[in-house]
Amino acid sequence: MDAVEDISWWNVIPLSPGYLPKFLLFVSVVSVANSMQCYATLKFTKRVYSGKPFEVNGLSSRTFGTWTMLAALIRFYAAYNISNGPLYDVCIGTFVLAGWHFVSEWLWFGTASLGEGLTGPLIAASTGLTWMLMQRGYYLALPAQ
Repeated sequence: MDAVEDISWWNVIPLSPGYLPKFLLFVSVVSVANSMQCYATLKFTKRVYSGKPFEVNGLSSRTFGTWTMLAALIRFYAAYNISNGPLYDVCIGTFVLAGWHFVSEWLWFGTASLGEGLTGPLIAASTGLTWMLMQRGYYLALPAQ
């Protein structure tokens, strides 16, 4: 076998059955990219918080980027250790916190408005939370990897 074939990107896909581990990996990778842009520019963070974009500053953007990176790290580890109960539950918590944050910024604080900047995070948080809650019994019954 050629050494290049051994380094295929397919080798990084979680081996656990089902699509949830793959979804967690995907959301984790997207979150890492989002974290990096939070450090590089305010442009995309202002899109999420389009209700009051003047409240977005370098510190708030970097704090949001750090928080997003932490969620990405937890989701990444959960993707590869999907049958670990405590890790699974902490990963659920990342989606609860993300959902709470975005909904409260939209409906309570008025800093976010429903549109292109908020729709993606709301879909990711609600999909991840619902999917993880519905499949918890299945994945926690799997043998440890």
